[in-house]
Amino acid sequence: MLRSAQAALVALLLAAGPAAAQFDAPMSFEELGDLAIAVSPTSAKRGEVVKVRFTISPKAGAWTYPAKPRDDGQLSKNSFSLPKTGELIFIPPVTDPAVKWHTKPRDEKSPNGPQDEYATDPVTWEFTAVVSPEAAPGSVRVSLAKQSRVQVCNKDNCFIARTLPAADFTVLGGDPVPVPSEYLPVVGKVLKQPAPKGPAVAPPKTDTKPETPTQPQRATAAGHGAKEPKPTDRYQAELAALAGNIDRAGAADQVAKDDSIGAFVLTAVIWGLVSLVTPCVFPMIPITVSIFLKHAHGSFAERMKLAGVYCLTIIVVLGLSAFALLKFMVALSVHPVTNVLLGGLFFVLALSLFGMYELTLPNFLVQRLQKKQAKGGVVGTIFGALAFTVISFTCVAPFLGGFAGISAADSGSTSLIAVPTTKEILGGLAFATAFAAPFFILAMVPGLLKALPRSGGWLDSVKAVMGFLELAAALKFFRTAELRVFSPAEFFTYDLVLAAWVAIAFACGLYLLNTYRLPHDEERPNIGVPRLLFAVLFLSFGAYLLPGLFKSPDGKPQRPAGAVYAWVDAFLLPEPKHLGWGTDLPEAIARVRSEGEKTGKVRPVLVDFTGVTCTNCKYNENSVFPQAKVNDVLDQFERVQLYCDEVPADLFATDPGHEARVDEARANDDFKFTVFRDQRLPLYAVFVPAADGKVRLIGKYDEGKINSPDKFAAWLKDALAKAKP
Repeated sequence: MLRSAQAALVALLLAAGPAAAQFDAPMSFEELGDLAIAVSPTSAKRGEVVKVRFTISPKAGAWTYPAKPRDDGQLSKNSFSLPKTGELIFIPPVTDPAVKWHTKPRDEKSPNGPQDEYATDPVTWEFTAVVSPEAAPGSVRVSLAKQSRVQVCNKDNCFIARTLPAADFTVLGGDPVPVPSEYLPVVGKVLKQPAPKGPAVAPPKTDTKPETPTQPQRATAAGHGAKEPKPTDRYQAELAALAGNIDRAGAADQVAKDDSIGAFVLTAVIWGLVSLVTPCVFPMIPITVSIFLKHAHGSFAERMKLAGVYCLTIIVVLGLSAFALLKFMVALSVHPVTNVLLGGLFFVLALSLFGMYELTLPNFLVQRLQKKQAKGGVVGTIFGALAFTVISFTCVAPFLGGFAGISAADSGSTSLIAVPTTKEILGGLAFATAFAAPFFILAMVPGLLKALPRSGGWLDSVKAVMGFLELAAALKFFRTAELRVFSPAEFFTYDLVLAAWVAIAFACGLYLLNTYRLPHDEERPNIGVPRLLFAVLFLSFGAYLLPGLFKSPDGKPQRPAGAVYAWVDAFLLPEPKHLGWGTDLPEAIARVRSEGEKTGKVRPVLVDFTGVTCTNCKYNENSVFPQAKVNDVLDQFERVQLYCDEVPADLFATDPGHEARVDEARANDDFKFTVFRDQRLPLYAVFVPAADGKVRLIGKYDEGKINSPDKFAAWLKDALAKAKP
């Protein structure tokens, strides 16, 4: 058996051989390209103009990208952030040099996708700067702002430069010279000096590359159409004014309607039933039922009373625990500290399930409850149920915690605003009822005890499998936490977590094949058919996910086909891929209204309330929006994405800081709740500016995760029809 399992593993590895060979690809920016920066002239007086030249030199087989590609939808690009203060005052805008830009053909799977531009020869960007009239004479080091992101790619990978070079420059002494008039507005703004009287002279354009036809500027990745930070109080006031100006006449009922309660309760029932199959619980089922039969003395009514009291006690205690966990985790699931604690809890529980140690409760508590149980009767039954709940909690906790944690992370809720807790109450009761129901049923029909499988080594196997699942969940929560602190992630990257999931799937499959044993396992010379089927399932799942770790020839990650990978991809929160939509709803409304006054046609505004750590948001954006039947309709809308957990830094021309980005997201979330009384993410709504100055609400889509792209496309078309005057 061991040799057969090893042979199967070797076959899998050989099948993945061509992909594995890619591990020999370069693993750092320096292996694919060089960076250089120079200031010309190398010394100048205060007030004089200098040129700062930044060069990216791709090596053989590598390339880099422009900062402002012609195609607005191109995602791969360099991002330059000019320092706002310092000895040199940089003059915007950032423009691409006139070099030979190659164009990649569109992907066959996305005929309407962008045509990416790239360059294989060295590219030098030239920035104009004025030596600050307030600079102190002496030698200084000049570099671009830390928010700049430059990259080089080859057919296997893309790498972002971790450090940017600096150049030596000398500020000469003596009296400052007059700043050229065309640069006075920028210099005065930086130095907080009054703007000069008279018409300002615009900085000369140095971009020799043809401009894209004029169109409304939308926020995309930093460096192209990225927005300037706005004071939080001003942004909140704009959203509050907009919320008070919304006309709901003709729109469908916008009160939150949770259509996922049925699925949520069913999930709770499944987790409750699964938690029965643990070494702490399963052997106690026949023992507990035997106690009922003994104390009832043959009376069916007495047996039913004792079983009912026993089960109701479990339901109350375990139900309250489940409700508390659900409510707590839903409220704090987006906080990085919560996710770190969840990840640590799952990791500790996983090691316990593997048999590394056993989590136990204090003996004095268990013994006290057992003494009360010995009294018998209703009181004894209640304390017996309490004792059983306390003793079994060490095995039930991983399943209850897993259900609560994953449900919270997938809910998309970001607000701490108090809302009705029907869903959490029903979920907690469903979990506890499913856990307690077998005790009552078997007490009523004792003959069913003979049909129960005997406890044995298979229970240890169940524990180990759940340990693997808990470990996988822990990695997901660690990644969620890091995304809320660092973007992009540096440690728990998408590739790392996906690789860990592949390894966990293989490890679980090989464990089920008895390739190795854990400390709590008994000697098992053979395996049953169900165990074999589960082993094949886990090994197949690992092999299915494996291609996602490697890049296609165009440098993009491979995406195995099917809904399973689409769900896994969304659940692991792929690196942010901005859609090129706007991120400021008041400005979008104003822009559309202005366009309508000129053209006579007012485009409706589609608003996507989304989040950096929202699983369903990622699923819709990566698997639904790119479909032609949806994308073609989306093009007819002015589109806005409002992040409700944290606005990504690269959507700003200058990063305003983590706190400011979270405050803006909180303002978006408050606006969503004010208008719709709905906490779900994602949420899709359509607005259209009306002639009377109001903003007409056309409607809201009735589900978060888009289960039917056809239905979503039909809803978009219906919104377009309703938006017409």
